[in-house]
Amino acid sequence: GTDLDPVLRNLGIRTIVATGVSVNIAVSNLVMDAVNLGYSVVLPRDAVCGIPREYADAVIDNTLALLAAVVTTDDLISIWKG
Repeated sequence: GTDLDPVLRNLGIRTIVATGVSVNIAVSNLVMDAVNLGYSVVLPRDAVCGIPREYADAVIDNTLALLAAVVTTDDLISIWKG
């Protein structure tokens, strides 16, 4: 319901880095919506959280890892630095 998708497409964005709170709802929905719209998604494991932590880890490992590339912020920074 926003203009975000057309704006990103007009900028040539093809990959979204998903961060934030909470894996329980918002991050999971972001990843699924982005994939459904055709974006590649990168999920830095240490840049998201959920409660309880064990549940968030299970969601990342058993669901989001099937949809997104799960990395660390250090991995992502290394890639950006080249």
